[in-house]
Amino acid sequence: MKRRQTKSDTPKSRSLAVFEYILLGICLSIIALRATLTESPAIRSLVAAGDPFDAVYSLCLSAVLTFCFVLWFVWNCLEGGFSYRRSGIEIGLGVFLVGAFIAGLVAPDKRLAISSAAVLAGPILMALLLVQLLDSASKVKLVLAVVAALGLVNAQRAAEQFLGSNRETIAEYEKDRETQLRILGIEPNSFQQFMFEHRIYSGGVTGFFLTRNSLASFLLLASFAATALLIDQIRNRSGESKPIPILACAVVVAVLLLNFAVTKSKGAFIGLFFAAGVLIIWIRFGKWVKGHRRGLFIACLPVAILAAVAVGAYGLRHGRLPGGNSMLVRWQYWRASAAMYADHPLTGVGPGAFADYYTHYKPAAALEAVNDPHNFVLSILTQYGPLGLVGFLAMILAALWKGLSPESAKTAERDRLVTRPAIVFAFAVSAVMLIVRPIILPLPDGVTHEEKQAGIVILYLAPVFVFLIGLLLTGFGQRLVKKTGRASLTGGILLAAVIGFLIHNLMDFAIFEPGVLTAFWALTACLVATACNRNPECSSAAVRLSPVVRAISIGAGVVAIAGYLHYALIPVIRSTALIKKADTAVSVGRFDLVHSLLDSAYLADPLSPAAAALDGRLHIRRFEMNQKQNPELLLPAKDSFIRAIGRNAVEFKSYERLADVYVMLSESDLPSEGATWLQKAFESASGAVERYPGCDRLRVQLARIAEQQGKIEIAIEQYEKAVEIEDSYRMQFRTIYPERADVVSRLGQDKYLFAKDRLKALRGE
Repeated sequence: MKRRQTKSDTPKSRSLAVFEYILLGICLSIIALRATLTESPAIRSLVAAGDPFDAVYSLCLSAVLTFCFVLWFVWNCLEGGFSYRRSGIEIGLGVFLVGAFIAGLVAPDKRLAISSAAVLAGPILMALLLVQLLDSASKVKLVLAVVAALGLVNAQRAAEQFLGSNRETIAEYEKDRETQLRILGIEPNSFQQFMFEHRIYSGGVTGFFLTRNSLASFLLLASFAATALLIDQIRNRSGESKPIPILACAVVVAVLLLNFAVTKSKGAFIGLFFAAGVLIIWIRFGKWVKGHRRGLFIACLPVAILAAVAVGAYGLRHGRLPGGNSMLVRWQYWRASAAMYADHPLTGVGPGAFADYYTHYKPAAALEAVNDPHNFVLSILTQYGPLGLVGFLAMILAALWKGLSPESAKTAERDRLVTRPAIVFAFAVSAVMLIVRPIILPLPDGVTHEEKQAGIVILYLAPVFVFLIGLLLTGFGQRLVKKTGRASLTGGILLAAVIGFLIHNLMDFAIFEPGVLTAFWALTACLVATACNRNPECSSAAVRLSPVVRAISIGAGVVAIAGYLHYALIPVIRSTALIKKADTAVSVGRFDLVHSLLDSAYLADPLSPAAAALDGRLHIRRFEMNQKQNPELLLPAKDSFIRAIGRNAVEFKSYERLADVYVMLSESDLPSEGATWLQKAFESASGAVERYPGCDRLRVQLARIAEQQGKIEIAIEQYEKAVEIEDSYRMQFRTIYPERADVVSRLGQDKYLFAKDRLKALRGE
């Protein structure tokens, strides 16, 4: 293979040009789907998921993005040579993937590790592809218009939540609280009920995302995309230009910023403040900044280190971060994450394993366990290790470096965004939304004809209509008339958006929600592509492939797709389909078929503990439904939890449930080995406490088992620890919620008083 610098892209064949338009349409469709359908920020166990197909959906979308890049590469290899635009992201991505592979080897849940890494890598590969595809300013503006329009869709959804649906949710809940709690699996008068009520009564808006912070992050990106389009229209207007397109785009910017304010996300406001500062600096000193980018990057390193040291020193001294009570709990997340990394300094705990390990380090007083440290640096470091973090940061810094590259292309360019391909893209993306969203988000059964019609309009047609309106307002009517010698501000605006977004995600996990992550890498690709379009001489390289290298490259692409399908996608699809069938069988009471299907699901995916854990829970459910008259059902439950532990020995939940099974076996009339069941219950409960030492509920469980065995000293120790944990939690609860007169017990008032009474009795007080 030979490479040489080139001043212009190698001419593309007509077939390749058409294929690239198709790939661009697919990428835009995935961005639209992920921005209008809620996806979990981490592909957690199917047992914990509301719908097992959620994991399949996320994996499939990231698979499509990955395959698009591989197919583009293979197509170019078939043509024997192509022009490749270097983004700088490639080396960092390679390092990150190596780090992900090494971290995956030590991950407790190998399926979760593969899925998490695959979902994270898909948008990054999309960014590499978009850098190649966005070879004109009009294509860059098309992507920006799509992101801005999707921001408008989420703004419409947020307004609907703010003005109506949140109130309807509260009214529905207050009409029959017990039924609603039972549907959600929440015990009445529990801490979980308090957290649920706190969430719905807070009136937060989330758009199509999980949290208001995620919505704020997306709106930050969308508002800067719209701002780039607005400023470009203003700067390129002529005496004959009409003000209507400028006013329309300004309206979109205003709506996005208004809804951004409604989210009330403090971290996002901080990110917006820094982004605005970067943009002002760019406008005033952009040329100087480009000329001194090396010195600026070098100077930023000690500044970042000093800032991290200062934050850490403040936290160690005050036991919290500066700010409100949310900064108190974030410091607890960060300190636990530091302890987690200290125990796994070379590899991290594995992709997707933060939630499993966090309970090992969670402070006893902390209100709840979390799935992420709310800091993207710590999240990558703890899960992918130092190599993964170096690779991830290298990708981002390379994109920023490219965005700061000097411009040399100052020739006039004339184009229109409202071209026939752009219109085709708009309707193609809309068609994908109309086809896919009803499949993933179907209307509930049993609705009336009128409710069905209203649901179709609100859930399916309205988002597409707002999307098309957003495209019309932001993109249509734009004319690119680049004036010679005048630098573009698009690169500076995107640079500011990326920096502001990253600063926000130093305090949140929005970057790992797939819809936000995909939009972020799309705008990052626009930043790099804009720099490449303005200075192609230092960005493009002509690649010529010999027949042997071409065959090897094509083979590597085919192997990559086959490997992805075999290891990442097909096992999950097969296992999930069987779990879904089992769920249907449960609804009709065919439990023999249920357990057969779950056994098949366990074998279909040789890495996942999900099917085994679900099978164990269903055996317990059947035992309780039979009023605990058939202890034979507990033996397969025991075996199922043991199998689940064999595939994830770090998570505490299977140990806790296994201890429950052993206790029930010890209390049954089933012939057994006598006290052996109780001893096994003690060992399993000890394993659960070891993996979640800050859980008062597990301490009480272990204490009761120890007391039954006559291990009085251990029982006293565990009861004392349970009371101590509950008391420390209550102190923090009063700190965070000072307006509440009473404290909502996390352990439960009955168990709390029970632990205190048993302590007195065992001590002889």
